[in-house]
Amino acid sequence: MVKNKSLKRFLAILTITGLSLSVIGCSNNSNNKSETPASSVEASNFETIEFVYSDGAKDYDVKVDSPRKKAVTLSQFMTEMLLALDLGDKMVGTALLDNPILPEFEEDYKKIPELEVGEGHSISKEAFLATGADFVSGWDMSISEQTTGSPDELIEKGITPFLAASYKSDATIETVYEDFELLGKIFDVQDKAKEVIDNMKDDIKVVTDKVGEVKDENRVKMMVYDSGEDKAMAVGSGLANNLIELAGGNNIFSDQNQPYINATWESVVAENPEVIIVTDYLAGSPVEEKIEFLKNHPALKEVDAIKNDRIYVVGLADLSPGVRNSQVIEKMYGYFYGENK
Repeated sequence: MVKNKSLKRFLAILTITGLSLSVIGCSNNSNNKSETPASSVEASNFETIEFVYSDGAKDYDVKVDSPRKKAVTLSQFMTEMLLALDLGDKMVGTALLDNPILPEFEEDYKKIPELEVGEGHSISKEAFLATGADFVSGWDMSISEQTTGSPDELIEKGITPFLAASYKSDATIETVYEDFELLGKIFDVQDKAKEVIDNMKDDIKVVTDKVGEVKDENRVKMMVYDSGEDKAMAVGSGLANNLIELAGGNNIFSDQNQPYINATWESVVAENPEVIIVTDYLAGSPVEEKIEFLKNHPALKEVDAIKNDRIYVVGLADLSPGVRNSQVIEKMYGYFYGENK
């Protein structure tokens, strides 16, 4: 009898222990499920993005299977495009400023590691790879075998190479919007991209509504002078030219098929611009020296812009693709029609 009671007690304890272990096991399984990495959840909800990256010599098919989290930007316009999308916390390196960063981005910009720039205004490949980047973009010359690794190498490493379509010779402000839309998808911030685009459109409409009242024959003849003494490096076609058109200007070299051209001084004199805009950037000669050169150039003394002292300044970053474009359109309209003289 005693033995039977002992056996029953033993079986009861064994049953309870087994139930407890089952509960603990279920609890652990439940915890494991809840601890699924957030990145895996993001990736599962992310719609794969495919686009073509071109280095001018070859096209590369790029596929993005998850939101990019570690971006390196090697041009000011790309730096500010990502900052405009509130992606400062996703930026692990930057370089090659043209002008002081926009005031609204200063705080976030200071948190991004700056990569050292060496000869030829380029970074080292070792420094780039050390960032652990999964996205890189900048000027067309920024991505190379020497600076970041070739496009093939980047793609193989899971690093997304990106070049703004608005950098091309046929770009317009619409192309800038398309770039923002694609970046919004790549970083999974589509709503923010739409907000940026809508704000730019609203700001530009204020200016284009005014320009609509200016007849084509009354548009201000102008040119953008970048640099050069034997010849003038000037804006031709592309985005900068479209920004000029939206601001109500008539670029004397708009018929060229390159974003920047080397124009003879004779052609400048023949076209006789009423306004000359000079680009300012950190890597170039001081803008004051450029203006002084134009004013003292013997061939230009009869040009209307020189005679009437209608020489104005914009930053190179203003005419490059990005969030500044709506601002420079307003600024140039003021130069052309008297509001910013």
